[in-house]
Amino acid sequence: MNTTDNLIPRPSHVALVDGSAFTLAPAARIAANGSAVPVAEQLASLLRGATGFELPIVEDTRPGDISLELTDTFDGGPEAYALSVTVGGAGLTASTAAGLFNGVQTLRQLFPAAIEGSNPGVGTWVIPAVEIADAPRFAYRGLMLDVARSFFTVEEVKEQIDVMTQFKLNALHLHLTDDQAWRIEIHDPGSAGNPSGLPYANLTAIGGQGAVEVPTAMPARGREGLYTQQDFKDIQAYAASKNVLVVPEIDLPGHVNAALAAIPQLNPDGQAKPMSTTAEVGWSTLSSDLPATYEFVREVLGQLAAITVGPYLHIGGDEALVTGHENYVTMVQEFARIAAGTGKTVVGWNEYAAGALPQGAVIQYWHGDLAPVVQQAESGGSPVIMSPAANTYLDQKYAPDSPVGLEWVEGGPFTWAEYYNWDPAQGGLKDHRILGVEGPLWTETVRDNQQAQWLLYPRAISLAEVAWSGQEVRNAGDFRRRLGALGERLASQGVAFQEAADVEWSATSNWPFPDATPSFPSKYGTIEA
Repeated sequence: MNTTDNLIPRPSHVALVDGSAFTLAPAARIAANGSAVPVAEQLASLLRGATGFELPIVEDTRPGDISLELTDTFDGGPEAYALSVTVGGAGLTASTAAGLFNGVQTLRQLFPAAIEGSNPGVGTWVIPAVEIADAPRFAYRGLMLDVARSFFTVEEVKEQIDVMTQFKLNALHLHLTDDQAWRIEIHDPGSAGNPSGLPYANLTAIGGQGAVEVPTAMPARGREGLYTQQDFKDIQAYAASKNVLVVPEIDLPGHVNAALAAIPQLNPDGQAKPMSTTAEVGWSTLSSDLPATYEFVREVLGQLAAITVGPYLHIGGDEALVTGHENYVTMVQEFARIAAGTGKTVVGWNEYAAGALPQGAVIQYWHGDLAPVVQQAESGGSPVIMSPAANTYLDQKYAPDSPVGLEWVEGGPFTWAEYYNWDPAQGGLKDHRILGVEGPLWTETVRDNQQAQWLLYPRAISLAEVAWSGQEVRNAGDFRRRLGALGERLASQGVAFQEAADVEWSATSNWPFPDATPSFPSKYGTIEA
């Protein structure tokens, strides 16, 4: 079987070469040195589970081995890699550990799908003789997980990272705060750093108990919880080991009711707001004329920046519907300045481009007129993350009878094809101004990792190829075939995925389970499991 035909994302260059295939044998080893060793250990761990082979990590190379080498490779950027497979072995080279990691994901897909299992001795581990040279179209290839509406534990976030990285997705945007909850611990800075006496501990003591409540969700109320600062560091460390950058978001100046409930001084009347479980948006705001607003934002963003390994700090800026325009611009400009002052690159949803942004600030486009974003990108040097709702929002139902999901985006249906058949370079926006692509998953109706995965996959796989593969090598019909072949791998991993009817799947998903989709009322009437 020629598994090069089933690679996702489609590599830049793939060529079968004359000669016999390579068979991974029980005596095989994995050769690596220096910074290549951690990636080699990950590859060995993956292969050991299915093969039962020892696969020791060694420094020298002999016939029959897999080798990973950090060396100058072709000029494809820091995540580029080259893979050469012959009868005598497999050699993977890259100039960075990130490039090696990407190459390992391709090598993984060259093996039979049984490599994803954990039943040693059931397969013959043959991969074709091939030459691959590959590099991403965009540097940023992300997913967003809304942990504010419904909480995901540290282990669940790690599980999401495990799945997304096999498709070379390399950024995880965590939406940490919203009207319903506040998920990240903020320490009391002490009296010297807290002149207004703001009770920062209340953010998680009160806000961590919050969650959204939607009658049609299963269960109706989302999950409560919080991340300590150490939890957040733990997530980042795990993500970094899988070539994933974590981008934290504190949504400002709207979507702030949890903060208004936790800290009375943020309200003009000095009275704490009640916590809310409503899924409505746009009804809360910070006040531009309260000194406590800026003191609060400075402390929160400062602490978050201090524990954030990556270069980005997201300040939201969307759906501030009750914030007067002048007040909005005043606050957003100052919040962006504060964020930039932490040494991080500020990111915000495209509404925040209404204000003057720091040089190099990133704009995440999700809806509305793209022209001002293009103008800001050209005149202000702002890179753009493309997240147009109709092509990237992963919370949308596949169809009216989907057991989870939302239905607020116009258009649809929202299947793998709508997420594949678009070009991020649109409306005059050129590739060199696009940082990348991100698929957000809002969790008003999501209550666990399986529900989340079912909404994510296969659509997130479409986005992975959009973000990685050049427009010239993408083809929807070919992708549909490759997507179907991927079913066996996903099923072996226990990943829940939606079995699109127009895809010939090599295996079926284990979700929805019969007891996971009880009948529940909706605007469409009663939906049966």
